[in-house]
Amino acid sequence: MTVKGIKFGDINTPLLTRAVQALIKHHNAQADETNLLGNDSNVNVEIGLLRVPGNASAKPIRISIPHPLHQVDYKNGENADDLDDHLETIDVCMIVKEQSKPWVQEMVQKFPAELGCVKKVLGLASLRKKFGRHDQKRELASKYDIFMADDRILPMLGKALGKKFFETKKQPIPIKLTRKEALPFAVRNCLKATYMFIPSGRCLCIR
Repeated sequence: MTVKGIKFGDINTPLLTRAVQALIKHHNAQADETNLLGNDSNVNVEIGLLRVPGNASAKPIRISIPHPLHQVDYKNGENADDLDDHLETIDVCMIVKEQSKPWVQEMVQKFPAELGCVKKVLGLASLRKKFGRHDQKRELASKYDIFMADDRILPMLGKALGKKFFETKKQPIPIKLTRKEALPFAVRNCLKATYMFIPSGRCLCIR
């Protein structure tokens, strides 16, 4: 199996199954019986590589998973019955072109059930103007859980965001903004996935 230039060996399915079962057993054993929500600790998969990838990249690689890590923070209690107490709600900041900002904000207001997690729509020019200093970038990185960005401006965000975003693995997830009506589905798909970063070493970790 090959993912973005990284070649993985054949997977030993029986061995993997036993390992997952042992992990679940340990996970359940660690749960505090007095905690009605159970043990909601994160699970990370570490993969050791035989050689260092020659194409290390900080760009997130999307991996679909059957059970999401996050949930939308629904506004006004809409669809509250769909909330899962075991999932963490998140605040999303979406970075877009300045000319796209008005219609993206309009879509967020129009579709609160799907886009309720988007707490901030930030234009590229505003990002450069209001978050130029290191302390301002650090504050921005700590304020939101996930950052998404129009994939057309992604190459311009490295310098605008600074290394703090990359150190904390908060570099923006690329999202296509070419079709307005597809925005709610695009955001949902991003939140239903996990992400891999091609490392500069021989070990990678996937949440």
